[in-house]
Amino acid sequence: MSRSTPHPTARWAPAPLTALLARARRAAAAGRDAGASALEWAVIAAVVVVAASLIGGAVYKIVQDKSRELQTCATVAVGGSCST
Repeated sequence: MSRSTPHPTARWAPAPLTALLARARRAAAAGRDAGASALEWAVIAAVVVVAASLIGGAVYKIVQDKSRELQTCATVAVGGSCST
């Protein structure tokens, strides 16, 4: 791949990831291995952030659903039936 041709990942990757990939390619071309550890930590951190976002979204949805059920049942008279 020539220097003028962008890496295929550059088309879909967000800017910080593209910058990290470019840095890793430069380090690999220079024969250095020191940047690999930082890149690995960045990828691990990104995976953790995505996982936390997905788990947080699921928990939020469950709490919203239960809140909606409670709100519906709160309007039922004492002795009435709450069908949810």
